[in-house]
Amino acid sequence: MAELPSQQELEAEGVEALKVPAELVEHERATKSPRRRVAEVLVSLAVTVAIFAFAIPAITGSKYSEIFDELDILTWGQFAALFVAWLAVMYTYTGVLTNALRGLNHPQALVVNFAGSAVSNVVPFGGAVGVAATYAMTMSWGFEVPAVTLAILVTGIWNVFLKLALPTIALLILVATGSATAGLVAPALIGLALLIAGIMALTLILRSEQLADRVGAVSERAGRWLFRLVRRAPPTTWHQAVLDFRHQSIDLLRTRWRQLTLWMIVYNAGQFALLLLCVRALGADTHELGWIEVLAAFAFANVLTTIAITPSGVGFVEAGAVAALIAFGGPEAASAAAVFLFRGFTYLMEIPLGAVGWLVWATKGSWRKPLGSVPPA
Repeated sequence: MAELPSQQELEAEGVEALKVPAELVEHERATKSPRRRVAEVLVSLAVTVAIFAFAIPAITGSKYSEIFDELDILTWGQFAALFVAWLAVMYTYTGVLTNALRGLNHPQALVVNFAGSAVSNVVPFGGAVGVAATYAMTMSWGFEVPAVTLAILVTGIWNVFLKLALPTIALLILVATGSATAGLVAPALIGLALLIAGIMALTLILRSEQLADRVGAVSERAGRWLFRLVRRAPPTTWHQAVLDFRHQSIDLLRTRWRQLTLWMIVYNAGQFALLLLCVRALGADTHELGWIEVLAAFAFANVLTTIAITPSGVGFVEAGAVAALIAFGGPEAASAAAVFLFRGFTYLMEIPLGAVGWLVWATKGSWRKPLGSVPPA
């Protein structure tokens, strides 16, 4: 029977696990001057205030007192039910993480998800810090750097695919049902083309070394052309990066792509269902505003979360979702209240629960393992 590590050894492994995330944060700090970091925070704050103070009242034609009056309709029972539904949706994302990082269990995945989301929801341009948080936690649980890096990369790719797929599907449904003008056909087809191109490129990369080599060469040539247009130094590592990605991910994606896709769809479907429930609970649904229109608003807002100027696109997401619901026929104040309620769960609520996640990570000594002790799948 193997001897259990001592407390000193556990603490040493925890310090070792912090080296990679510390390097990531240090790199982020070193590449930005203090003046630039202060400017980013001030710009982010100014943009957020401007959107909530001016843009949303202009979009809704309502005062905030009217919007908050709509929220008063919600009973404590309804709020509790929505809270449980939100927790269930968050739990479904652990299916994505446990399939991307084999050996990770669902409670650990939930802790990582909440902790990383909390950082992203607070820090402007906080992508590096969020990634560092993932490294810190998973490495302290015994996972090696290559496995964690691959999991981050693969989940990122699948998230991009879903962010492209949802607006495209929603727009095509709207056009097919006559709920939208023909002017939406062009962006729907563009989104569909980008999605198909991405899936085809990934399929070719995984199919053979020769095809991956060709995809890498084409991507590097295209990158050089684009970078010349903006007068920037052209990329010289994309070709090799494509081959490296194939070598590192081929086994994982060939065996787990179905599970990754299924859980990603379940998670996004749950997020959409939560927004639909918020709309229904506050009476924002009308005969013009059905599930298809709510799906379109959700898909559009989901894309806006990628705007890095503000943490998790806060402000842009609310304004975009409210504008979409109103454009589809939703009542102004009630539509805004429904979006605020939805974002209260998917944005604000993640911050305190993220703090709980950090506390669990810091105190859960039984999860600590020597670095690299979890064998790669």
